[in-house]
Amino acid sequence: MSPPCQPYTRVGLQQGSLDARAKSFLHLLDVLGEMKNKPKYILLENVKGFELSDSKEMLVDKLRHCDYTYQEFLLTPLQLGIPNSRMRYYMLAKLRPLSFAEPVTGNIINYIPLSTHMSKPFIDSRDIKQDEDLVDESVVTIDPISKYLEHSAHYEPYLVPDKLLLKNVQVFDIVKPSSHRSCCFTKGYFHYAQGTGSILQMNEEADTHEIVQQALHYKDMDVEKQLKLLHSLKLRYFSPREVANLMGFPQDFTFPETSTIKQKYRTLGNSVNVKLVSELMRYLKKEPSI
Repeated sequence: MSPPCQPYTRVGLQQGSLDARAKSFLHLLDVLGEMKNKPKYILLENVKGFELSDSKEMLVDKLRHCDYTYQEFLLTPLQLGIPNSRMRYYMLAKLRPLSFAEPVTGNIINYIPLSTHMSKPFIDSRDIKQDEDLVDESVVTIDPISKYLEHSAHYEPYLVPDKLLLKNVQVFDIVKPSSHRSCCFTKGYFHYAQGTGSILQMNEEADTHEIVQQALHYKDMDVEKQLKLLHSLKLRYFSPREVANLMGFPQDFTFPETSTIKQKYRTLGNSVNVKLVSELMRYLKKEPSI
């Protein structure tokens, strides 16, 4: 299950179950309680913040009433070495008499027990500005973004338009191919400027901060000089394929030919990290060793 995230996201009103968009999730809880043949396994995903909501408490109450055992998680693809910060809340539940391979902890954990890649606790130090300090490098090495790029693609359709460069460059989260992080991509990517995902600077050698500050100096005075400076950075959006790569989708994944660029970004922004969820599903299916 992946309920609508808007009632719980940090940039929203955080109305929880009072938000009309939570009704479909609440309906599913009612249905679960009435089912004669309940699912043996449940996996739920939502934004960080869901764990503090009344909806989560309603979910826990329903699971207990229906005789499920459950484990909660806060996990990010950074733990798999993927340079994308997408912290999400997850819950795994099993219908008794099934049980987890490891005893449930009774609290939210930031690792997956018995996982080949995610069994170590995540050190969440994202307030540290240095990219390389986002996670403990002794536990996992984070790939450079270049590993996930389409190096033979034509980038012209993804260049940031001049109008947006002039208006919003100071709020962009700008990363380079050599960077080891990128911000969470949301369904608003390619449409809104701030908080929807990172912008890629193709000019690896240019000093981002210095050039942006120089460009801002000419703001409202000399648009031509301002644009010349900003163009030197070669700023562009990540392509849908590149976002899919960072989200763990396999190389043979494709969109229908009728899909527009906007539809592709919206679909990816509403999706989950495939590789991370696969780790959770492996653990969900594991049984205790005898």
